[in-house]
Amino acid sequence: MLIIQEEPDGFRSLNDCTRIWRDGHVEQLGWPRVRIHYRSGTRIPTGATIEASTPDGAPVHFDVESKLAVPTHVGGGYGGDSDWSHGMWKGEKFVERRTYDMTDPTIIARAGFGVIDHVGRALCRDGDGNPVQGWGLFEHGALGRHDPSGFADWSTLAP
Repeated sequence: MLIIQEEPDGFRSLNDCTRIWRDGHVEQLGWPRVRIHYRSGTRIPTGATIEASTPDGAPVHFDVESKLAVPTHVGGGYGGDSDWSHGMWKGEKFVERRTYDMTDPTIIARAGFGVIDHVGRALCRDGDGNPVQGWGLFEHGALGRHDPSGFADWSTLAP
C-alpha cells in the first residue's frame, strides 16, 4: 500500500509505503521515489514507476498501469459537476442517470482537475527477482501547481 500526498513544491506531508505479506506481516518500504506517467496534453495518468526499498536497503521496483480510469470529478459529484455534489439530497424518490462521452474534449478537460480512481495493474519486483502481478486501486490527483510533475499552475498539462 502506497499513500503519498505532496505540497506544490514536492514536500511530502504524507508518506506511507508498506507491503503486507500473506501471513499478515507488514513490511515498511521506506521513502519511495515515484514517477507518474501522464497522457500527453492532460493530467490523467497512464501509470507510474516506483522505486522503494526494504528495511535492509534491498530495492523493490513497481510498474503500475492504469487499465480503466474513473474520474470521480465527472459524474461522481466530487466538485466538477455544476448540477449536484456527492450526497446532495434531491428528494425521496429521485433517480437520475447521466452519460458522459469520455472522448469529448470538454469532458476530458474537466477530468484531470479532480481525483481519478483507476483499476490498477502492478508488477512488483524485488531486486533482480521475477515480477509478481497484483491488481488494486490506483488513485491519483494533481491539483494546481506541482513542481515534481512540471505543472506550474492549474492550467499546465503534461507535454
